[in-house]
Amino acid sequence: MDRQQIAEEVLAAVGGKDNVTANDICMTRLRLLTSDPSLVNTEQLSSARGVLGFVKRGANGIEVVFGPGKVEAVHEAIASITGIDSDEDAFSGPMAQPAPLHVHITPNPLRDAALSQSEEDGSFEPAAEATDSVDELISLLHELPAGDDIADSPDPLPADDLAEAEDDSDAPTRVLVINGPNINMLGIREPDIYGHDTYQTLLRTCQEAATDAGFDDCTCFQSNHEGDLIDAIQDAYGSYAGIVINPGAYTHTSIALLDAAKAVGLPIVEVHISKLEDREDFRQVSYIRAACFETISGEGIEGYRRAIFDLAAHVGL
Repeated sequence: MDRQQIAEEVLAAVGGKDNVTANDICMTRLRLLTSDPSLVNTEQLSSARGVLGFVKRGANGIEVVFGPGKVEAVHEAIASITGIDSDEDAFSGPMAQPAPLHVHITPNPLRDAALSQSEEDGSFEPAAEATDSVDELISLLHELPAGDDIADSPDPLPADDLAEAEDDSDAPTRVLVINGPNINMLGIREPDIYGHDTYQTLLRTCQEAATDAGFDDCTCFQSNHEGDLIDAIQDAYGSYAGIVINPGAYTHTSIALLDAAKAVGLPIVEVHISKLEDREDFRQVSYIRAACFETISGEGIEGYRRAIFDLAAHVGL
């Protein structure tokens, strides 16, 4: 990731560096205040590399969403270009409830190149275009009193605020689907084991299942990096009703993922595309399972559909 170039693209989309009056970061969000919000080009912002989505806050604020572990680097470059240091106080006053968050799927060059080659070989049907936009996929967290939100406190969510949030029957019910290493290579990776369905098919399956199961929103996150998966689990605290997770090979190695899952205390379903019981000895160990109320194995991508429905039943939808 070229953080300098991404920062320049973001600044260009929000009307240039001179239009930015303050900046800060919160979880996976880059916060910006603008002097003239009419200069913000939301279409250009959506297409900036590394940007997963954005949401407007109040009259002059905008929050740009990046993947876990990436926002810090971009924020540092933004501060360097604008000459404006991070200013938490600028965002501490009351802010309007967010408009719907606009999200798009970022293309994976490695996957797309492999798909292109496979299409030429005629080995399987091409996947849907990875850049299809999904509006209102998720909403950002409600602001806590005095503008203090989850990322600003050592305790991610004070008990009083958590009780108030749980009593809010109008709050959207969200499900987070987390996929670990190599899941983005579905359809290419060992199809005799993992099948010919592509990652894009998996995404569509999860979105459809979540809607049918009664969830208001479904976020699908994939990373090949253990730390990113840990960040995603932690960021789910206070924002999602539960998690469906396929940690890939980290299933068998990562105590850190287990610790993160236990820390957030959310209901979790473990999913595996292949039938682990029939595979190598080292795949018989699952650390994440100790934090899950159910494990689904060997049902292909349809296992995700079952997991989402079982999670919905578990949380009372």
